[in-house]
Amino acid sequence: MLYIKPFTSEDELPRFAEAFREGKLSYIAFSGKEIIGHIFYRARPDRLLIEEVESGGDLGLFDGLVRAVADAAVTAGLPCMEFGPEVDKGSLQALAVPVDEQNRLYSLPAFLHNCKSCNFS
Repeated sequence: MLYIKPFTSEDELPRFAEAFREGKLSYIAFSGKEIIGHIFYRARPDRLLIEEVESGGDLGLFDGLVRAVADAAVTAGLPCMEFGPEVDKGSLQALAVPVDEQNRLYSLPAFLHNCKSCNFS
């Protein structure tokens, strides 16, 4: 079974614990007990900065990781998300993520509300 969860200090995953000590937050995707993907991000006062998305080329997993973080950003009151240079631009384009020329996605609530493939109810 596939599930995506935020990394917490109780998780015994050294790579993610090290990233956390560096100030990065993460969500991790599992298939059973196997890690199949992750997303690293940082909270800024006015936006979330997505630094890395690893999905093994699976667009559905990429989409799920980005939407999980977008939902967390909306819950935290952040209206905007920015994708760093390490994030695969081809995946963003293939998924029609509406970013501007600075790789920012404005109006996260509208993005999630207009989603045809997700259900955050």
